[in-house]
Amino acid sequence: MASSREAASRGVADRIILESPDFYAVSSIGGFIRGWVLICTKQHHLNLKSSYGRADFWAFAERVADLVRSEFGPTVMFEHGANAEGSSTACGSNHAHLHIVPFAGNLEALALQSEVNLSWMPSTANEIAVLANDSEYLFCANRFNRGETNGQLALIERPTSQFFRRVLADAVGLPNLFDYKVNRFEEFSADTAHRLTQVAQAVS
Repeated sequence: MASSREAASRGVADRIILESPDFYAVSSIGGFIRGWVLICTKQHHLNLKSSYGRADFWAFAERVADLVRSEFGPTVMFEHGANAEGSSTACGSNHAHLHIVPFAGNLEALALQSEVNLSWMPSTANEIAVLANDSEYLFCANRFNRGETNGQLALIERPTSQFFRRVLADAVGLPNLFDYKVNRFEEFSADTAHRLTQVAQAVS
């Protein structure tokens, strides 16, 4: 099993906030909303299909989401589910990660209303492994309910880069700042890590 630091060397991690035996949470470089966090696997996977069936994943994810909500307000979750090394769907990281983002709006509705031509279907997180099979996918949900988390799933035929980042950037009035490669928001990332680390230490 790779350590969190070894996984960080793949370019996923910036600042580790919390970790469990198999997962860790970091503040996100390129997060244009303060409080943007990634939950990553310590073992190398390209997507989270297998993790969604694990009780320990959801226990950790809920702990992280509760932490973010306590400091930054309501959250949504999403994943760009790549299935190949170097796929642009993965948004620059060839490693599985779930985005937890403070956002009070309806991300599922915004995804369905996007101008990008995608076919969406209701899905629980547990169903993704079967429904997606070998396809790349996009998944988002407005709230957590462990493996029964209900959201919207789209199977994609061609790699689709930074889809949810674009949707969120439009929603918060920053349409030109979605691209993490150009707009790194390192100050936001550092502030997120500092504040959440303090909260985590206070409740531990």
